[in-house]
Amino acid sequence: MKKAEDCNTVDEVYACLKELEEDPNRLVRNAKELEQMEQELLGYTNRISALLLKKSSRSQ
Repeated sequence: MKKAEDCNTVDEVYACLKELEEDPNRLVRNAKELEQMEQELLGYTNRISALLLKKSSRSQ
């Protein structure tokens, strides 16, 4: 799976999030893994925001 910073389009980020959601091996077993998962999700969220902001600033 791509890391958030490697995604170049919003669709790529959504595809990565979908893959993450459907991965049966991604079980959270402790607080550290939960924090890692939260940081990973935050990275994808931030990437979507950055791509949308970049897109909207180009159209102005």
